[in-house]
Amino acid sequence: MVVLIAKNTVKQGMQQAFLQLAKEMIVQTRQEKGCISYDLVSDQGNPQVYYFIEKYADEEAVEAHRGTTYFQTLVPQIGALRVKPSEVSTCTVIE
Repeated sequence: MVVLIAKNTVKQGMQQAFLQLAKEMIVQTRQEKGCISYDLVSDQGNPQVYYFIEKYADEEAVEAHRGTTYFQTLVPQIGALRVKPSEVSTCTVIE
């Protein structure tokens, strides 16, 4: 299993636009073969910070996700709403 944690720091005042695009990404991604879970969480200490918590069966599922049309369309739009590029940690589940 592969877990991705993607930190997104959204520009001030752009949270609603970010959430609209993120919700579309969530709906699409959860339908992918190989996607175990795909959630968006907000940082309780900073209203501009969100994390995508993504779990995939394997690296092939991650690559398939990144190759989808909606990923290629939505990620640049989401990127325009961020203060800086997404900070992604790729993790392996221990237990």
